[in-house]
Amino acid sequence: MANQFLTTQLITREILSVLRQKLTFLRKINMEYKGEFAVTGAKIGDTVNIRVPTHAKIRSGRIMDASNMLDKTVPLTISDQNGVDLVWNSSDMALKIDDFSARYLDQPIADLASRIEQTVLQRALPFAANFVANADGKLDFAEALRANKVLTDNLAPTRRFMVTNTSGTVQVVDQLKGFFNAQDRLAEQYEDGLMARAAGFDWFETTNMPAQAYGTSTIPGAYLINGANQTGSSIAVDGGTGTLVAGQHVTFAGVFAVNPATKVSTGVLQTFVVTANYAGGNGNIQIAPAIVTSGPEQNVTASPADNAVIVVLGATAQTGVNLGFARDFLTFATVDLPLPENKEASRMQFDGLSLRMIRDYDTVNDQFLNRVDILWGSAVLRPEFGVVIPNDPTNF
Repeated sequence: MANQFLTTQLITREILSVLRQKLTFLRKINMEYKGEFAVTGAKIGDTVNIRVPTHAKIRSGRIMDASNMLDKTVPLTISDQNGVDLVWNSSDMALKIDDFSARYLDQPIADLASRIEQTVLQRALPFAANFVANADGKLDFAEALRANKVLTDNLAPTRRFMVTNTSGTVQVVDQLKGFFNAQDRLAEQYEDGLMARAAGFDWFETTNMPAQAYGTSTIPGAYLINGANQTGSSIAVDGGTGTLVAGQHVTFAGVFAVNPATKVSTGVLQTFVVTANYAGGNGNIQIAPAIVTSGPEQNVTASPADNAVIVVLGATAQTGVNLGFARDFLTFATVDLPLPENKEASRMQFDGLSLRMIRDYDTVNDQFLNRVDILWGSAVLRPEFGVVIPNDPTNF
């Protein structure tokens, strides 16, 4: 019996399935906020404020403190529409879906997935607040353990992931090879691309990890804090030279991290990430997380003192980026695109993804013209749930 012609709905379902399979990084983050845009029928530029769980100020004694809860929100903006355009003829429509997918869908949808993930990573990495120094430039097990400690100190959920660039994978794989063959994980490795479970992380590799650029500011740096008692995400500085690039990490002398629950000093300097390029000289450096010195969201022992030294972390040769994170470090949302009237079109949703396909027909050339679109946005929810480990991509 002849195969039935493939329908728009069937092809859309297959595209959505392939897209989900090709995503590596995005399948590990929070994708629960798609429904927040359902009421308005979202378009590029639409924003909703996502509530982020906050810490509580623990009271001592019997007198109630009714002002100890903060309403903390993060804006999630629909910012991008990506798509791929596909063409096939009538005879191709008679193929079985597996053959059709292999011929027309797998590679284009893999390219679409790569473009989206690369964009999300480029935007998210300058907000990963934590940093683990890498003495020899090679990603290894010890650095992963330190990264896991950092996330534990920040009370991150225990389901954690390590996404490596391809050079980082080569550097660490020999140390982790004993974990790669655990029989109870083979199926998951095949289905999800999991390399190993080690040092508190599920390990994955991506070819979409951006490299980290470095500014010309001296390492460890000569910038000084310009004025005491500063808080927030913009810090005035003076006395320094050279540039800083978004994604670089810094510490401020005398500013120590605290346990998020007890507010007791950890004895370790708080790390901050530069979130916007800085041209040098006197001015304001943008950082994450914001400096908070009191209340439920306190994250440091004190503000930096006037003329406190700023230390720039990292080495310019270590341009490779590896990211350890917990699920709520980042959120990603897709929203439903409208279906045009008088056109053959289909829209489907699955596992936090929404995708639309519109088909037209070229009578002269007997070709089906198809456009596939996804409308999406992303936002960093918890900068403290991300930790960067650099590596030298040439050091093997």
